[in-house]
Amino acid sequence: MNGVSTVKAIFEELRKEIPERYQPGDLLPNERLLAERFGVSRNTIREVIIFLEAYGLVEKTQRGPRASKPDIEAMFRILDQCFDRSVKTCREVLQFRRIIEIGVLPEVVRHITDAEIDGLDRLAEDMEHQLTVREAAEVDFRFHAAIVAASRNSMLQKMYQAMSQPMIYYMEIGKSNAVIGPTTVDYHRQIIAALRERSVEKAVEASNAHFHFSESVFNQEAQPTAAPTP
Repeated sequence: MNGVSTVKAIFEELRKEIPERYQPGDLLPNERLLAERFGVSRNTIREVIIFLEAYGLVEKTQRGPRASKPDIEAMFRILDQCFDRSVKTCREVLQFRRIIEIGVLPEVVRHITDAEIDGLDRLAEDMEHQLTVREAAEVDFRFHAAIVAASRNSMLQKMYQAMSQPMIYYMEIGKSNAVIGPTTVDYHRQIIAALRERSVEKAVEASNAHFHFSESVFNQEAQPTAAPTP
């Protein structure tokens, strides 16, 4: 068995064992004991611990690795690395965003506070004054992440945050066309206005219009013959 498959085999065994045998904060056997148990070198065990740490199953301490509290966000961060930057993936990212953001709007309208809506206003304002495409895309992401957070669904919030990099990459594509920036902000303000009215119907309508425009902009950048339709 080669080094890679050995690390993988030990990782898989410990990945199943840790949640079953250890509580968060419990120390695992040290590197020497684990190396003796599996009949491998301590370097191999160190590689295994790195993977366990990346999956949020353990954390390193001066006394050795200890079990961590399960962290679903860590798992989503690993999934993020599986996304490429193809046109197909970007379209799937937009579809993911649309399903999540439209789906949470009834809960957003129910829970969002005036202070949170004011925060959305500030983000919409900030997006107009960013100097780079990347900075504008990051503010755009924070705007939409704040809407998801207002739903009070922590699982969706973590999933959305963990998908930040492919989403920001997608948003950068649209931001590369400076002409559409003000229009994007206008769509954001329509969403904000609907949320201030606490109207699910208007919020869904404004969000769908925003996503339709975003998709048309992406199609224009991916296929220059297409044109964005406000």
